[in-house]
Amino acid sequence: MRVLPLAYVIALGAGLGLTSARYAVAERPWVGRAQVGAWTSWPNSGARDIDPYMRAYLARGVHLPLGAGEGLELIAGQDDAGQALDARCRYLVSGATPPARGWSLGVADPRGRPPQLPIERESFTDAEIVRGERGGMRIVLATTPETGNWLPLPAGGRFQLRLRLYDTPISSHAGELRPDTLPRITRIDCR
Repeated sequence: MRVLPLAYVIALGAGLGLTSARYAVAERPWVGRAQVGAWTSWPNSGARDIDPYMRAYLARGVHLPLGAGEGLELIAGQDDAGQALDARCRYLVSGATPPARGWSLGVADPRGRPPQLPIERESFTDAEIVRGERGGMRIVLATTPETGNWLPLPAGGRFQLRLRLYDTPISSHAGELRPDTLPRITRIDCR
C-alpha cells in the first residue's frame, strides 16, 4: 500500500524538478541583468564569474556571448514607452550610441534568431549607416521600404532589437549606463 504514494511523490518531485530546471534555462535569466530604459543587458554573460543560470542558458548553445573585454550586447523587446515591439508598426531608432570601436544594430525574432525577411538585410553597422549633421543615428524599422536608413521587419509578430557594442569601455560598467546614452526607440505608427 505504501508503494503507490511513494511512487506518486517520486514522480511528482521529478516532474516539478525537470519543469523548474527547464524554466530556469529556457530564457535569459533575471539574475545578473541590467535594465537601462528599453534596453536590457547581461554584462557578466561573457565573464569568468558568470552566474550558474546564465552558464546553463549558454550551455544550451543558444547564443555565444561577447567576452568581458570584447564588448556588450543590449536587447530591446519594447519601445521607450514600454509597448512590445510589433512588426505591424513602424519605429524610429535615433540618438547616439555609447563609446565603442564599432557597433551593430539588428532585428531578431523573440528567441534571438534572424527573422525571415524579403531581403537579406537584418542589421546595420556603424560603417554602413548614413548619419545626420549632428552625427547621431536615425534608422526607420518598417515592413515596407523607407527612405534613408531602413531596416526591414518581418511581415508580422513580435521582434526584438539587438545592439552590440564592440571594444567598448562600458562593458564592465553596464549598470551605470543612463537611458539618454543609448538609442531611443520610438513608435511612429501602426497599420
